[in-house]
Amino acid sequence: MLFDSHTHLNFQAYSEDLAEVIKRCQDFPMSLVNIGAALDTSVKAIELAKNNQNFYASLGLHPIHVFDEDFAVDKYQALISDNKNKVVAMGETGLDYYHFDEVEEKYRVSFADYVAKQKEVFVKHIQLAKENNLALVVHGRNDKNNSLNCYQDILSVLKEQQVKKAVIHCFGGSLKDAQDFISAGFYLGFTGIITFDKTGVLESIVKIMPADRILIETDAPYLTPQPHRGKRNEPVYTQYVAEKIAEILNLTKEEVIEQTFENAKNLFLSK
Repeated sequence: MLFDSHTHLNFQAYSEDLAEVIKRCQDFPMSLVNIGAALDTSVKAIELAKNNQNFYASLGLHPIHVFDEDFAVDKYQALISDNKNKVVAMGETGLDYYHFDEVEEKYRVSFADYVAKQKEVFVKHIQLAKENNLALVVHGRNDKNNSLNCYQDILSVLKEQQVKKAVIHCFGGSLKDAQDFISAGFYLGFTGIITFDKTGVLESIVKIMPADRILIETDAPYLTPQPHRGKRNEPVYTQYVAEKIAEILNLTKEEVIEQTFENAKNLFLSK
């Protein structure tokens, strides 16, 4: 079964045709994890999980929003406790250096304070994940000049906190970064970017990945793969990510779908 390990049907982009998008998921059929980016979208992810077979939820405050609202640990814990069969992860959380300019303009914070706040909230996610035996969904994005490496900073936090169960979603680091995460036992998530990436970096990373550490995702409504690039993304398009990975590894699409389904089950659904 196809498994979209990171999607956002809980976002406003689907407000007008959510039922139709969900029906396409159920008809495929497929499993997916809707990822929270704030408290309201985390609650929506749970609602979707409770109302749809093979839908799961991850709860979190996206690192670019850590100044927009407080990360209320008690509220997130209550959501976990009340929905144990549907909440499978914490996140997305992590470090995002790319959007510092917008946050600086809005809140007049220094880069040091921006990163410190993200790390503080990141650690709170980790603690909740560990206390509840949940996976961790990690977001990382380097700065606009690609001169500040968020991935090595993320890896340091994960090691310091002795995290065992995590995926670095929409992986955008270097081959060296990938090797370091693989060595530490983490999963890497690949999106539609791999279908139009001209750098060759993602392809080189896929080639060195252990088969049991690859996850596929859409990050819908963003990052739509070929052949639908330019349109709103949706979970069924995860199949095109599987297709591209199959091409790179000289496998069938079905083999990649089967393997990544097992990987997602192992990360999110194994207790």
